[in-house]
Amino acid sequence: AEKKTRLNLQIPKVVKDQLSELEEKSGATSLTEVIRRSLSFYDVLVDHVNEGGEVIFVRKDGTEEKLRIL
Repeated sequence: AEKKTRLNLQIPKVVKDQLSELEEKSGATSLTEVIRRSLSFYDVLVDHVNEGGEVIFVRKDGTEEKLRIL
């Protein structure tokens, strides 16, 4: 079994609301699952960018937008 560590976090209400909204939108079963999925996704993005890659979103109309938060 995976060893677990309990964290007590103080986060702004707006962040808690965002996590709850993502839980609903994504069909996640808990806020912990939302956080776990988010960390996995962020880890992949950071590795990709650190290896010289880019992240580009393509809209339905074909326009592209480069992700610049990393």
